[in-house]
Amino acid sequence: MIQHDPKKIAERGASGFSEAEIATIDAARIILRRHARSTSALQSWTMLTDYLALNAVHERVEVFRVLLLDRKNRLIRDRVMTRGSIDHVPVYVSEVLRAALVLDASALILCHNHPSGDPHPSQTDIELTRKIVEACKVMEIVVHDHIIVGFGREKNAFSMRAAGMLSD
Repeated sequence: MIQHDPKKIAERGASGFSEAEIATIDAARIILRRHARSTSALQSWTMLTDYLALNAVHERVEVFRVLLLDRKNRLIRDRVMTRGSIDHVPVYVSEVLRAALVLDASALILCHNHPSGDPHPSQTDIELTRKIVEACKVMEIVVHDHIIVGFGREKNAFSMRAAGMLSD
């Protein structure tokens, strides 16, 4: 779900955000989600990372999500797969694959946040991504990218595809 109760966000540790700022973030999420459903998710790197950042900005723990896409790379669903701790999120390849199969997704974009601010992947992130890519290949599901979002003074995003870590 894209909307969040401002009090729940504040309770989850997003101190420093006023209710008006939280409402603005929610409005931006709604606009970006509507746009994502009508256009290719791969059309604009900036829009994609802005969308992911808006969904992760208030998180104090790692959250792993999957953007499930149709044959035209339009968003079917943005699914939070699991929440972890400050520096780890447990992800099961079978659950990612199941989510794609249930919704008849043709492609995926994997994404998670690093609350530390450093968006560079850990060795665990790299190994997990390889396992998911291999499992998806068997089912003829494309993994377009694994994007990691970090926050420092500004949003940072790391693309495993752009870094050459994903093979076709």
